[in-house]
Amino acid sequence: MNAMTRATLRRSFTLLELLAVVTVLAVLVALVMAAYAGVVQATAVTTGAGMIEDELTQGRADAVAQNTTVEVRLYDVPPAAGAAPGYDAMQLHWLKPDGTTPAAAIAVILPSWVVIDPTASYSPLIALNPQTRAPDGADMRLNSQTRVFHFLPDGSTDLNPATNWFLTVRAASQSDPAHFPANWACVRLDPATGRAQVYRP
Repeated sequence: MNAMTRATLRRSFTLLELLAVVTVLAVLVALVMAAYAGVVQATAVTTGAGMIEDELTQGRADAVAQNTTVEVRLYDVPPAAGAAPGYDAMQLHWLKPDGTTPAAAIAVILPSWVVIDPTASYSPLIALNPQTRAPDGADMRLNSQTRVFHFLPDGSTDLNPATNWFLTVRAASQSDPAHFPANWACVRLDPATGRAQVYRP
């Protein structure tokens, strides 16, 4: 074996060294992906809560501007297989004197990372609100789980003012309702004024 061959062998990596480098890289990639997923999830929670606040604000403004009643529908769209249940869509409708309820805007679908938790202690606006809208052929999202309330022409709601009404937006991957989600945002609705506000830890 000449000197050049021996020098080349000394400069090359062994299989164990290559495996060690690949393992370290795999661990680093896994850590980065976990951190990225956490950031995306946190952003989706904030975005979802903001979407709900915007829609509620719009519903109140429409009721006042048009001097009419606006119906807010909260939908429990059937989740994908293996996903935790939760409400993930809402839509504004006009409540006409003849009883018809044409849509005032397109349905708002929350980001796929998040849902509105239906648990009573986290979202009384869903769990403690007895108002529902019976299914009909015009809106395929309507089912027995759909919750409704109304903004009145003066900007207030038809919700009981003695109750603290709010919704909690959480990660869709949270499957245990007994434990409060680590990442969440709360949208509170004042029943007397109809004003919505987001609380984010």
